[in-house]
Amino acid sequence: MILTDIQLECVRRFTSPVRLEGLGDGLNVLAAPNEAGKSTLLMALRAALTLRHGSKAQSVKDMQPYGGGAPHIGVGFEWSGKSCWLEKRFMKGAFARLDLGQERFDGDTAEERLNALLELEKNGKSEATGLWNALLVRQGESFAAPVLNNAGRSSIQNCLEQGIQEVTGIATAGAMLERVRARLGQLQTATTGKPTGRYKQLLEDQAKAAETLKSLHAKRAALEEDLVLLEQTRRMLREQENPERQKQEEQELHKLRAVRDRLRNLDAEEKAAQARKAAAVQQLQNIRDEEERRQEHRAECTRLEHLIAASEQDIAELAEYEKTANLRYQAAQAECLKAVQRHQVRRAVLHHGMQQREVQHMEAALLRQRENLKHVQETFAQIEQAQAVFDALPMDEAKIQRVRKAAQKVVTLEQQLQAQATVLEMDLLPQASQHVLLNGQVCASGKSLLHAPAELQIEGIGRFVITPSVGGNTVELQQALQAAQAALADLLQQAGCQNAEEAEQHYEKRCLAERQLKEAKAVFAATVPNKKSAPPDQVLLELRQALVREEAACTQKKQALAQNLASQIGSAEECDLNCQPDEAVQQEQEAAVAVDQAREKERDAQQVLITAKTALDKASAAQQQQESGLARVQRELALWQEREPDAALVQRKLACQQEQEAAQAALEHCEQARQKEQPLSLVESGIQRREQAQKTDGETIARLREDIRERETRVRGAEGEGLDERMAEADRHQQRLNMEEAACTRDRSALVLLDQVLSKAEQEQTARYMGPLVKTMQPAFSALFPGAALEMNADFGVAALSRAQREDVADLSDGTREQIAVLVRLGFAEMLHARGVPAILVLDDALSFADSMRLERLFDVLAEAAKRFQILILTCHAELFAPLRGRMLSLRPQESFTSPR
Repeated sequence: MILTDIQLECVRRFTSPVRLEGLGDGLNVLAAPNEAGKSTLLMALRAALTLRHGSKAQSVKDMQPYGGGAPHIGVGFEWSGKSCWLEKRFMKGAFARLDLGQERFDGDTAEERLNALLELEKNGKSEATGLWNALLVRQGESFAAPVLNNAGRSSIQNCLEQGIQEVTGIATAGAMLERVRARLGQLQTATTGKPTGRYKQLLEDQAKAAETLKSLHAKRAALEEDLVLLEQTRRMLREQENPERQKQEEQELHKLRAVRDRLRNLDAEEKAAQARKAAAVQQLQNIRDEEERRQEHRAECTRLEHLIAASEQDIAELAEYEKTANLRYQAAQAECLKAVQRHQVRRAVLHHGMQQREVQHMEAALLRQRENLKHVQETFAQIEQAQAVFDALPMDEAKIQRVRKAAQKVVTLEQQLQAQATVLEMDLLPQASQHVLLNGQVCASGKSLLHAPAELQIEGIGRFVITPSVGGNTVELQQALQAAQAALADLLQQAGCQNAEEAEQHYEKRCLAERQLKEAKAVFAATVPNKKSAPPDQVLLELRQALVREEAACTQKKQALAQNLASQIGSAEECDLNCQPDEAVQQEQEAAVAVDQAREKERDAQQVLITAKTALDKASAAQQQQESGLARVQRELALWQEREPDAALVQRKLACQQEQEAAQAALEHCEQARQKEQPLSLVESGIQRREQAQKTDGETIARLREDIRERETRVRGAEGEGLDERMAEADRHQQRLNMEEAACTRDRSALVLLDQVLSKAEQEQTARYMGPLVKTMQPAFSALFPGAALEMNADFGVAALSRAQREDVADLSDGTREQIAVLVRLGFAEMLHARGVPAILVLDDALSFADSMRLERLFDVLAEAAKRFQILILTCHAELFAPLRGRMLSLRPQESFTSPR
């Protein structure tokens, strides 16, 4: 089985569709930083293979993005030469689809077919489990051995292809082994193997009997020892009481004391000779030091005399150089003074030109102020004119509103009266209009409103009286209308208007005048923007006063410029007062540059002069120091010669050498004499030992006599206790205990042997049962752990490694346990592949704790296994897995989820 495509949508951080690109057979490596979605990718793959599409379990909810959504997963793979496609959507709109070549399965049928393909079993309603759960290794799971469920065990058992009889044989051997261990538990503990029960009691009684017999033998040995020591003590007492021995020891002590006196005298002579030699050596060294000092002082005098002669020549040269530098410095000062004077003249010319330009600017500013004042005056005249027109029109907003309100009231009352009037509508022929009269007037065609009785006359017809109906409020409306008309006439009379239309015209003229006044004021404010809030007449007055002040200041500036011209510039021959400002600036800058150059030359000359003076002072000080040093050295030589001339010093040196030789001869004589005698410490030790022996002889004799009495008493007491009879009884009791203990030991040994045989048989049965699994895993383990043998347990896990010795997996390091767990999963995948069952291995952030050598071996193992089935590695350590040389994968966003049709 080879994965060729994985697509995700709405799975945790992947809210938009994303595809894993680059998948193929062999090794596949997805190297991406943390939080890039590697673990999410593995979670989606596990969900697609093991979770049912209709599941509502928490593991499905955990796949949802933070904003919600239906997880959608697609997995493309090749199996048995067919292109296959698995697609599942969870939660909302859940479905499952499985394409195996040309065959298509949907819904639960697709789930059942997928479980059969991968040898998975249902584990509840939401999940299917099997050996695949151990092959998709999530982050952190690589450190632990794979935990297998029933489906996973069944898959491995199918791979092992062992008979049920061997399984039954293992169970029978296990039951027998339990009975043997229960019987053995009556004689020894199960954990430590120490004796217990009756066997322990026999051993304790046997130890007590042995201790009793040992005690009796010790007493007998002590009796025999007392007899031997008693005879030895009696012999020592006879020797101590021998008078010849005491006389001989006195003579030896006298001889040793004489030798000690000779050695002490010899030590005194040697110390005196050493003191003489040391004094002579010290005096000789002092004389040599004195000679070296005198020689060094003479050499120093010669050196200082040469230095003083050379310093005198250098001082003469430096004095001449200092004189030359001083003359150059004075010339540079004079040149600098001239340059400064020229610069002052040019600066005065420039200042005069700037003042002239300032006066010109002032005159131009005055001209602009005059023009501005003229414009302001014109604007002010416009304001006064607009204000006069505005004041001549009294129809303001309040008045026009009152007029409009009164006119509106009249119109309203007229309309109300018209509504209550009788309507006479006539349509006359043109030639009949002169023959019809209404209230004595020619009646025209159209409508007529009759508020009062009217007479209609028609020529040739007769007279008609029309009396309109009179309502309840017609009289009141007429009165109100008359009052409203009177009020409107009064308002128009106050405004000086004939009617409302004329009042509206006067109001429009007033609004126009008001706008013109505002525009004039705005123009005035724009003309004087800094004084918008001040009244126009006050502003005009201030502008006139400011113009007068500026004219006075300009006149004063011209007078001051004319008065100070001669005093600042000088004669006209020295500079041109009529030059252009730019030319004056250039001339002033050239003069300033000339001043800077002159000052730079002055500073250089001054620096040269200072350097020359400094060098001359240093040379003079050095010469004085050399002369004082020469005088000091000469004084010291004179004092040394006065105290001890060179001849006397040589004579004293010869005497010291002779004294040293005599002291050395005395030391050699003492050394020869010492070689003939014993060491003083040995002689003194012999004297002290013999003197101490004389003092302790009486005490020794008394102690020996007391010891003899005690031993004789113990011997007599032991002879009366009957030790031989007690020893024989203890020996018989110990023999009985030994026989009983031997029987228990034989039983224990037989049971232990049986336990070992049965355990070995069980191990052999397990080894035969696990043989194919061990055979599959052993090459990879041998590559990673050379010379190691596997020991598997009944849970299909590695229990121990046997290298130089047996090592339990639990006692190994974390990195080694992780490597073993990866190799076990690799073995499971190998077995599935060998049976033709789809198998891949996915590792998420595994092998991070392996050292470089182990990692290289693991790379070789993974590369070799990848030749048979696909391996997918997810890691955030790109540089660590670069040597693996696998297919480099990448997660790419895509516009939509695409599935093959």
